[in-house]
Amino acid sequence: MLNFGQAKALSLALVLLLPVAPHLALSQTPIVSPESVGVSSQRLALVDSMLQQQVHDGRVPGLVAGVSRHGQLVFLKSYGWQDIENKLSMQEDSIFQIRSMSKPITAVAVLQLIDQGKLKLNDPVANYIPSFSAVRVFNNSETQDLNDARSPSRAITIEDLLLNTAGLSHRFSTLYRDNRVRSRADSLETLVDKVANIPLIGDPGEQWVYSISITVLGRVVEIVSGQTFDNYLERNLFNPLAMTDTGFYVKPQQQARLAKAYVAGTSREPLKLLPPMDIPITEKPPLMEGAAGLVSTVPDYLRFLHALLNKGELNGSRILSSESVIAATTNQVADRLLPIGTNPNAPMLDRGWGYGISVVVDASKSPYGANNGEFAWGGSLGTQAWADPSTGMAVVIMLQVQPAGAFDIASKFKAMVYQSVID
Repeated sequence: MLNFGQAKALSLALVLLLPVAPHLALSQTPIVSPESVGVSSQRLALVDSMLQQQVHDGRVPGLVAGVSRHGQLVFLKSYGWQDIENKLSMQEDSIFQIRSMSKPITAVAVLQLIDQGKLKLNDPVANYIPSFSAVRVFNNSETQDLNDARSPSRAITIEDLLLNTAGLSHRFSTLYRDNRVRSRADSLETLVDKVANIPLIGDPGEQWVYSISITVLGRVVEIVSGQTFDNYLERNLFNPLAMTDTGFYVKPQQQARLAKAYVAGTSREPLKLLPPMDIPITEKPPLMEGAAGLVSTVPDYLRFLHALLNKGELNGSRILSSESVIAATTNQVADRLLPIGTNPNAPMLDRGWGYGISVVVDASKSPYGANNGEFAWGGSLGTQAWADPSTGMAVVIMLQVQPAGAFDIASKFKAMVYQSVID
């Protein structure tokens, strides 16, 4: 394990000695002059300096950041190390666990089936997953006595799952942990039946709770499409959008580009590797976890955001109708259930929730610069993505550190990027 000083020295050496070089992925999205799309090169240089400093100071081992406007890439750089122990430098197409940034992708898969008339928002989930017909609700959500439950006020719908209003809990909640609901060793079919067997923490539609619901939707996609969830995404999203490095695990030919995950460094504590998962991210897991299981790269995720900003189409490939894109990126949560928040003690006062992604509804309450209509989400290892229809900006930063918001790097990056817009 490297101490803080060693990690800092290694990171500084990398930034000083290694040039930033374009990768093959950029042939699909060439970098253009920032000024040609109304972005200041000088201000982006300040962004570059800030990100370099974070690595110089040993706060994080490395990162990749990308910025585009009107579908044109204006900034893509890598910093530091993707693997400190083996002295492997971060690359512009390094592969990251994006965790909850998987959610918008899964939501798009569901909306595709709705576009095709194979699924409806108001369909009961039990129409597709029979175990959901026997779902119960805790009489007391605080005591959570498995033997003290009742029938729900109504059935859980597909829209409830998209909106996190189904009454389900989070995959890492004490309730699900204690009852061993979630395991990467289980199939989606097994997982959803386990979820259905645990009482809801509230009636459907009565509260917004950040939950496992998007993963349950992955099973719905399998049943409706007749394909495994990973195959469905490959054929209907990743191939059309040329997202060649996005999937549920890092394949052998990609593993030289895998960014390792660390606990963020401080002046008192060294950077250290996170404990490995039971099933490594380099192995295909039985559980295709649509809420948190994908890996991706900054160029890949920028293409996904481009498609949404372009109302469902990218380079001649349409993945979603414009109507569904608008619905997905518009707040769909009732005012009485706002504000939302992954932590009840820190509500997101500026945001609502569309289908699988947060949406800014009151920019005046944002802790940093934002515009109404901006949609965004992040992952628990530090990845963050934003897209703003009003300016045509798409912004992605990928780290692999815990805590995810370490040193507010992503927030600083986003704020400085938006300050670079000059028209």
